[in-house]
Parts: sequence; structure tokens; C-alpha cells
Amino acid sequence: MSMFEIHGGFTGLAASSRVRLARNIKGYPFRLTEQQHSEIADKVFAALKENPTIGPEFDKKQIIPRSTEASQLVEEHLISPELAQNGGWLIVSKDGGVSIMVGEEDHLRLQVIGTGLCPKECLETANRVASLIEAALPFAYDERLGYLTACPTNIGTGLRASIMLHLPMLTATEQMDRIIGYAGSRGCAVRGTYGEGSQAVGGFYQVSNQVTLGASAAELTDKLVETATTIIDAEKKAREQVRSQNEPALRDRIYRAAGTLRSAYLIDTNEAVQCISNVLIGLQMGFLSGMDAQKLYALEEHIRPAMLTGAPQDRDKKRAEILREATKPIQFN
Repeated sequence: MSMFEIHGGFTGLAASSRVRLARNIKGYPFRLTEQQHSEIADKVFAALKENPTIGPEFDKKQIIPRSTEASQLVEEHLISPELAQNGGWLIVSKDGGVSIMVGEEDHLRLQVIGTGLCPKECLETANRVASLIEAALPFAYDERLGYLTACPTNIGTGLRASIMLHLPMLTATEQMDRIIGYAGSRGCAVRGTYGEGSQAVGGFYQVSNQVTLGASAAELTDKLVETATTIIDAEKKAREQVRSQNEPALRDRIYRAAGTLRSAYLIDTNEAVQCISNVLIGLQMGFLSGMDAQKLYALEEHIRPAMLTGAPQDRDKKRAEILREATKPIQFN
């Protein structure tokens, strides 16, 4: 197991968890020059390297604006679309579990990703890495306000914790407006696959904290977990409701999706993600077996356009090959 691998429960319904801490280095202006970005990246990297346990786990790379590599790192959720567009630096663990963006809205965006429902464990790791950096490079902090950030909406804890939920049946039964309202009443937001401003594809949504001030990071994370658990329960009920209304139609939809993944010669991203979503439902509801739901979800990230090379049809062919091979073990129950 890699050093920063974190695994949680509800695999498949809660596909992944992420914690991001916004931090700024004391003594530097909020708006930095490219030279200052490079300087901070060097200092942060050096601070991590001084730790004999975790130092060897990290690499540093420059993000070239609008490059193919930058697009791929966005698809892997290691950098933001803004950093890919504008460039900067990335300090990342070899297993991809911890990444630190330098040159985004704040000096540092420290991110920890885990599989399943595990934002608490992600926060523990993020705090540990942040403490190592802060020992060498004190952060901008106010006794009354907390951590100072470029955007007022992040001030206080600087925390943005999120859980990627798979909610296809709440989407199909048109209950998402109610879910978004419920999350809002809990101080949380529901967004698309890539966060703010993005669309939900295949029923995948990010649920994240909106409030960063007035409570500790641990308290905010606890509230997020409670909110996500309630939404997961609602999705389970929606699935059972759809099953009870017309199980043959649901089974047919799932079987057709599995058949497409196992046999398609060409498949575009949207169709692939929709089929993966339906197969995930089948695996979780017992209509299908033979494949781990988490592996299928991880595969969804690696079939997106930026992860494959060539002309559109070449990508569609390669995507189909990957999916045919991966879904061979699926069995119809």
C-alpha cells in the first residue's frame, strides 16, 4: 500500500473524497509574480524533502499553461482547470494521494484524495502535511479570523472538503432540486463532476462544505459526512423505488449498458460514462457481479478525452478497447 492511500466506506455510492486547504505564506503579497511562485514552490518542496519519512514520496513539476499534461492532471483531479489554464507548479506524491498546487488563487492549495467516504482521514493527512510546511514557512494567520485567503469565502479554516457521490436514481426521479436544497440548509453545496460551474455527468455529483468560518475544520467535515450519508440513504431509497415500480426495465437498462461496455468497437465519452453509471447501479444492486465497483469508477477517469491520444475516432476505438478488456469478468445475475 502506498504511503498516502486512503480508503473509506460506501464504495461506489461515495466514489471518492477530497480535502483541500487554502494557505498563504506570511510575508508574501497575495498576488505573486511567476518568480515568486517558483520561489515558493522550491521552498515548500525543500521543507517536505527535509522529512526523511515522507520527503522521498514527493516530486515537483512545472505546469505549462494549456498543455496536454495539464489537461490530463485536471482529469485526474490533481490540479484545477484554473492552474491548467494559467500555469504554475505542482508538488505531488508518487501515488497521487497528496498534491499541492502553487500559483492558483492562493499561494498553496494542498489537496488529499481518498477512495470512498473518507474526508476525515483525508483531513488528518492534509493537516499533517500542512504542519510540516508551516514549521518552515509560517502561514498568514489572524487570531480572530483564522487563515487568511485571497477570497473571503475561504477565510477561517481555508477548508474545502468534498465527496463525489453517484446519484443516478435521484437524478432520474427528478429529486436533485430537493437534495440541493437540503444540502444548502446544512451549509453544503452540490456541484458537477469538476466542482463549481461544471455539469454532473452520469449522475456523479460533488457535495462540499460552503462554510469555512465559525467552526473548526473537523466540525465542518463531520457535518459534510452527515449530509452525504443522508443523501446516500435517499439514493438507496430511490433505487428501491425504481426497482419496485419496474424491475424488468431497470434490469434491461443495466444489462444493455454492460453489453455495450463488453462489446462496443467505438464509444464516445458521454456514452461510456452513462454505461459505467448504469453498470455501477447493477453491481451495487446485485444484478451484476464479477467486478469491483471502485475499479470501474477509477476507470471512468482514464477514458476521458485528455487521457487518450489521437483523432476523435481513434480515441473512441481505444476507449472501447480499454472498457471491453476491463469488463470481461462481469457476470449477469
